[in-house]
Amino acid sequence: MTETIVLGLDGANWDLLEPWLESGDLPNIQALREAGTWSDMESCPPPVTCPNWRCYSTGKNPGKLGVFWWEKIDTENRTLTTPTSRSFISSNYWDYLNDAGKTVGIMNLPMSYPPFEVDGWMVAGGPGSEQDDYTYPSTLEAELEERDYRLHPKIPVTSNEDREAASAIVDLIDDRFETFRGLLEDRPVDVAHLTVFYINVLQHFFWRDDVTKRGWQVIDEHIGEIRDAYPDATLYLMSDHGCTDVDTVFHANSWLEREGYLVTKTGASETFSKFGINKKRVSQLAHRLGVHGLITSLTPESVKDAVPEDEEGFKREQKLDKVDWERSDAIASGQGLIYLIDDSRTEELVRDLEKLERSGKPIASAVYTREEAYEGEFVDEAPNVIFDQRDGVHTSGAIGDNPVFSDAGKWKAENVRTGLFLAAGTDAGDESLDDDLSITDVAPTLLQQLGVAVPTDMDGEPQLTGGQSVASREPIPFASIDQSADDEVAARLEDLGYLE
Repeated sequence: MTETIVLGLDGANWDLLEPWLESGDLPNIQALREAGTWSDMESCPPPVTCPNWRCYSTGKNPGKLGVFWWEKIDTENRTLTTPTSRSFISSNYWDYLNDAGKTVGIMNLPMSYPPFEVDGWMVAGGPGSEQDDYTYPSTLEAELEERDYRLHPKIPVTSNEDREAASAIVDLIDDRFETFRGLLEDRPVDVAHLTVFYINVLQHFFWRDDVTKRGWQVIDEHIGEIRDAYPDATLYLMSDHGCTDVDTVFHANSWLEREGYLVTKTGASETFSKFGINKKRVSQLAHRLGVHGLITSLTPESVKDAVPEDEEGFKREQKLDKVDWERSDAIASGQGLIYLIDDSRTEELVRDLEKLERSGKPIASAVYTREEAYEGEFVDEAPNVIFDQRDGVHTSGAIGDNPVFSDAGKWKAENVRTGLFLAAGTDAGDESLDDDLSITDVAPTLLQQLGVAVPTDMDGEPQLTGGQSVASREPIPFASIDQSADDEVAARLEDLGYLE
């Protein structure tokens, strides 16, 4: 019998949903709020799909995992890598469930590719997953392929003008739920998880537009059907972070260059920018013609490196080639992360960010050193400075001929640290949640609710304990070879606007 079902709603927060809840457009979610217990929930900084879905699955902050964003910059070796599932140095809550004799089904959890071996089944998901070797057991892949299951849309949404592609995402979300429900029927497990990642893609590009509302109505309908099919299961709704509309784009590397922290080099590659040639435009055309993979495989690396990513300029590995490393002291990634080449300037950089404003509004609501933001054995691999973007700010990590500030661009909404949590079933509705509920609390809560001891290395604390004592245990060792994703994964992240 399925005891627990977790539905992960990427980028969801109550502020986003409230107008639709009040208008009666999401009746099943509203019914769960009335029957269960719910709250805001804080993500780990930065509030991004990667690393927060694995902060959820491990109960740990990024300082204990070794992954801090979609990319990691090594300023000493001047390299840039994209993580995979094996880059997070920790066991996950399903390891403890399996060790206690419970089966699991994990579907579409971002940063789960390559998939893990579990007692049950796993279908990898999120933008870092590929359409090959994405299931455990491997035989499950053939079953999914027979029903034309797709991890990603055929044509990606890359701007807020891609209406046809956005409608296809709504269909993808519908199929995602249908597949999940079919797996639960055919391969029943004790604990199941589904992440709906692509709803946040609609929010990023369209905010509260009608197409986003349609996506949420599809989600709400499936939630109601799942609740009816499994009335005795504890049902959790949770997110990795929230979102809000954008009013300012902050080009962090342009600001670093203006303030003397970063020096860049120019070269022949600016010719492509002059004539409006960039990877985003080429990728869109290639996807529509069905030749994206062919172009990627046939294009020489020297040409790929010389072409800007989009109108904003150079990203990924080629942006490192634009840095004059001998004369620079800092370089930015996106969404609030800055790496110091000369860490003696850390305090100065923090002060400059704290006072940085546009039109009288701060860019950062809070600025931290890595030691203040994280704890754990991998803190020294983190960006030196992390700042919480003020609500309404999107930070681009591109290097190019950009102003320091611009108005909202292709993204209409950006992530915020406040997500959501809801528990319904058993006696959940009779309990209250901590005011400072963290995403790292979810894994120990699941374990405690299922009568499984909580490992001592988790950062989070069990909620909904009913006053019972919490059993603890030694952690399960995690052995892995660190891996980096290939160029196809990086291209997908760039199309979606995550890597800038």
